[in-house]
Amino acid sequence: MLIRAISGNKIFIAILLALFLHSQNSLSQIPANQITVTRILFVLDASSSMMEAWSNTSKITTARKIIGDLADSLSGEPDVQLALRVYGHQFPSPENNCEDTKLEVPFASHNAITVKNFLNTIKPKGITPIAYSLEKSADDFPHDVRSRNVVILVTDGVESCTGDPCAISLKLQQQRIFLRPFVIGLNMNPASFESMNCIGTYFNAESPDALKSIMKTVVDRVLSSGSVQVNLLDKDGKPLETDVNMTFTDHATGIVKYNFYHTITDRGVADTMQLDPVSEYDLLIHTLPSIKVEHLVFTSNKTEVVNVPASQGFLKIVLEGKTINNNLNSKIKVLVRQAGSDETLIVQNLNESIKFLSGKYDLEVLTLPRIQIKNVDVNQSTTSTVQVPLPGVISISKTYQGIGSVMLQDGDALVKIYQLNENSNNETIGLQAGNYTLIFRSKFSKKSTETITKKFQIKTGETTSIKL
Repeated sequence: MLIRAISGNKIFIAILLALFLHSQNSLSQIPANQITVTRILFVLDASSSMMEAWSNTSKITTARKIIGDLADSLSGEPDVQLALRVYGHQFPSPENNCEDTKLEVPFASHNAITVKNFLNTIKPKGITPIAYSLEKSADDFPHDVRSRNVVILVTDGVESCTGDPCAISLKLQQQRIFLRPFVIGLNMNPASFESMNCIGTYFNAESPDALKSIMKTVVDRVLSSGSVQVNLLDKDGKPLETDVNMTFTDHATGIVKYNFYHTITDRGVADTMQLDPVSEYDLLIHTLPSIKVEHLVFTSNKTEVVNVPASQGFLKIVLEGKTINNNLNSKIKVLVRQAGSDETLIVQNLNESIKFLSGKYDLEVLTLPRIQIKNVDVNQSTTSTVQVPLPGVISISKTYQGIGSVMLQDGDALVKIYQLNENSNNETIGLQAGNYTLIFRSKFSKKSTETITKKFQIKTGETTSIKL
């Protein structure tokens, strides 16, 4: 009834709006619990070396059977699609064809028979263009933001051509084409570990039985969920610290995967968080200073426990006495650094309590002049209060606007600490107790000899007035 009531032009506009909203939603980041399909692309080596004997059979025969069996086992999964790309099977090795790769079975559901039928036709003959095959695999996956894209590379050799499979793999991961690949070597030389592990998570199957076990492990990780419990330990090693935000990033790409705020459940234990077990993660805990834990790998259907020492206490910075000018509290800031470090952790306000990891800190109080306070202790579950000497105030009134500076008398030397506002007739400045010199010239004067110099003393909690 509603559609009939809309004119033709309005229907057209409504359709365009719906298409626009759909495209906007498809470009948005989709939460993990809204993933609708997992796509697994098998990339199979069919180079000439795959004809070599392996136990009582050949490498290619073993690979055919195990991939075929896995395809059978996954055929009943409603949210899984399989595809098969093969390289080294179209041109003989003397031709050294570095583009010998082809998507032989495109993604589809319940296509185990198609995958197995093609596996049985493969005759290894060529070389090993891994980088080019990975690069071409980017076009194998349908453009669908609601999918998890997984590559399982099965090979018995390293790159034969000039390509860099590690760089290609990283690039495609950064472009979110697929997650970190699984690379399964068939009885490869241990010296190949570095060149293969940089492509993805690497396993080396030393026997056909080992290959079967590894493939099952990989597929279990792809299809299962993982979880983590992060225990933030106090000084006694008890997991009682909490209320800190945490970021899990993909270790290979640096892409942020999850953000959580740590909490403790009603049972008194750290809450568990669901993660995709395919990726390898780095964990950044946003304490002050932050804590980084690298190379976290999660097992499917298992809760991994990560224990992180994170004892914390509070730091509060106050003035020693009663403020004589209410604006001073908001104007004075404090730079907080770890003891001995030049990196500022945070700019803290006066009378503000902020939580830091237990340890020693250096403070730079942005008074005039600045005050350095070294090696302040912050201890577990306590508040360390640091008192800053109360400044005095100088009130300057000018007959004429002009340029001027406040100089600190440091022995016989003068150190410039403040530039007067040349467009203001009156200024009120908070200064720490000490001896100062004011140097001023009217901006209407054209003679340097008409510069005014006035010495004055600032006392804690008192106001000094100067008329220029």
